[in-house]
Amino acid sequence: PGPRPGYPLAMMLRSRSRSSSRSSSRSSSRLAPRPFVAALVVALIAGGGVAALAQTGGAARPGPAPPLPETRDAQPAPRPGPPSLSTLYERLKAAATPQEAEVLVRQIARRWARSGSDTSDLLMARARQALGAQNGPLAVELLDRLIALHPGWAEAWHARGLAFFMMQDDARALVDFREALRREPGHFMALGMAAAAFQRQGDERNALNAYRALEALNPHFRGAKEAIERLKPSVDGRDA
Repeated sequence: PGPRPGYPLAMMLRSRSRSSSRSSSRSSSRLAPRPFVAALVVALIAGGGVAALAQTGGAARPGPAPPLPETRDAQPAPRPGPPSLSTLYERLKAAATPQEAEVLVRQIARRWARSGSDTSDLLMARARQALGAQNGPLAVELLDRLIALHPGWAEAWHARGLAFFMMQDDARALVDFREALRREPGHFMALGMAAAAFQRQGDERNALNAYRALEALNPHFRGAKEAIERLKPSVDGRDA
């Protein structure tokens, strides 16, 4: 298996803060075979008749009919469940077109948005309204409460990182993006925002590494290729 998505950025950010995954399991459903009851009945009747004629030299002597196998209505095959998040990530990496990638991004984002708590969902909705209104301090206040209530939810950390980024506080934004990636290593949106924060800080090497990790997760992420091409000459040139 390849390296864990998001791991390079976690290593980068560890040098900026001493404070610090989740594995996703694949599930499969097996289709139940249909019982071919009618074919079995025909085979049993045909076999019994041939044996009786061979023994008597004529018509089979009347006797009790052999019991027929119990017939049951065919049960529909169980529907396969929704693909796991790890499966969606793999499909995103292999997406052939930006349009296909966009569909997968929306599916993944809906998974990220599931908190499992009505209270958490309400706080997140209010925080997103604050972010949309460019009210960073209110968004941070709401997301502080949300993270205290639901610290394992990666999307809460990502959202607060966005609020800090909006407020030009790149250091605290990077801490939150790191926390989001610790909880959800495939969170390419947190990775992209971390790359932007690094770049705004003038940390071109870490920005380039983050953009490369982002492109590995989502090859069609808008602007990632261009950012890599802009940063490569200066960073790779210095390292040569």
